[in-house]
Amino acid sequence: MLPDEQWSLGSGISVHRVRVGCAVYKLLVLFVAVGYGGMLSQIPAEHFKDFGNYLIYAEHSWVRLLGMLDRGLLVTLSNEPVWLLINAGLGAFLTAETVVRIIIFGSATSVAWLVLRSDPRHFIWLLLFMLLPVVLKNHLVHLRQGAAIALFLWGWFSPSRTVRSVLMGVTPFVHASFFFVLAVHLVAKGARCLKLGPDVRTLVFGTMGVGVAFGLAWLASLLGARQVETYNFAMTDVSGLGFVFWLLVFVIMVMDGRRFLREHAFETGIIVFYLSTYWLIEITARIFESGMLLVLLAGLALTGWRRPAFLVAIIVYGIMTWLLRMGQPAMGFAGG
Repeated sequence: MLPDEQWSLGSGISVHRVRVGCAVYKLLVLFVAVGYGGMLSQIPAEHFKDFGNYLIYAEHSWVRLLGMLDRGLLVTLSNEPVWLLINAGLGAFLTAETVVRIIIFGSATSVAWLVLRSDPRHFIWLLLFMLLPVVLKNHLVHLRQGAAIALFLWGWFSPSRTVRSVLMGVTPFVHASFFFVLAVHLVAKGARCLKLGPDVRTLVFGTMGVGVAFGLAWLASLLGARQVETYNFAMTDVSGLGFVFWLLVFVIMVMDGRRFLREHAFETGIIVFYLSTYWLIEITARIFESGMLLVLLAGLALTGWRRPAFLVAIIVYGIMTWLLRMGQPAMGFAGG
């Protein structure tokens, strides 16, 4: 056999092995993702915060949607109409509890599938990310937010620009926090196109956050958003530990250099957005949580000592948040 024929044969075998390996990994991820979604959807969630409220959504979303349409298109668009349509569509054929559990299963499975297959080299870390309380609560307590995160990630990882735009564009009408997540995303893209330096981008995101902190209550009231009735647009007493932790994460990312900051302008931008509002308004924590998984994924792209430093910080963060929930009803999820 000639040398080039041997090389061709060896190359073909290598490609085949890679394809088989990819297929096996995808099957593993699918199995884990379905198991993750299935387990969360079968937890006796009637003991968890807001489960009863989601049953009401499943039963009466169509009536709510018609009521908002009577108040005007702007009010309707400000109150998550796609979330209502999802519930109304499923509720037309299924019982209320089945609707809620299908939403949990679909959202949790989708998020797990997309996150776990994003980087096979870091499967264990990705799985640990999915077990953080701040991630789990989106499929146990904040179901609306969990559904929006699933759609956002489908769009984020889509190779099609059209599909990406449609899916990401729908998310604010499932959970209003994504109006601001998309704003950060668009500003990050604009800053990259303008080739703004990391210092200027940080200033822009910080100014943006302060503006939102002082103007959000007025805007929500003007648009008739549901958050006016359910949230206090001010800062309650906070320990400051969250601020210190995410500031540390941001500093680690900054120390990785300009290239990292440019490639992950959205992820670092949403951290700055959150930090700039931390002492001013509590509700922006929900905005940050909507983009947190992408921040965690960005941390895996850190180089040198920065990546282990980031991972150690996340381990400490995860252990502390679980320890704080020990002994509480439903592991602390009963309170949100």
